[in-house]
Amino acid sequence: MILVKSNKAGKWVVTKFVKDHNHPVVTAPREVHPAMDEKDKKIQELTTEIRGKKRLSALYQDQLTAFMKEVEEHINQLSKKVQKVVNNLKEFEPLEKELSQHR
Repeated sequence: MILVKSNKAGKWVVTKFVKDHNHPVVTAPREVHPAMDEKDKKIQELTTEIRGKKRLSALYQDQLTAFMKEVEEHINQLSKKVQKVVNNLKEFEPLEKELSQHR
């Protein structure tokens, strides 16, 4: 056991130390280590799998972004074509009115 206290100067001081143990010192048996190794292997496998999934996810995200960009460009082209049609119709409206008056 060790007891540490702060003195008035703010320094930590060991006030009590007992060297003797009142219980046997226990060390982990060697059998535990292989289980830890198996856990470590599993953690490593899962970490590798997660990294692969992250790379795949990033690839899918890049492909989706490229696809969305193409869709946006296509929408812009369609919008321009629709606007041209609308403008053409507006140009012909006065002619249509004039023709309908002469009938």
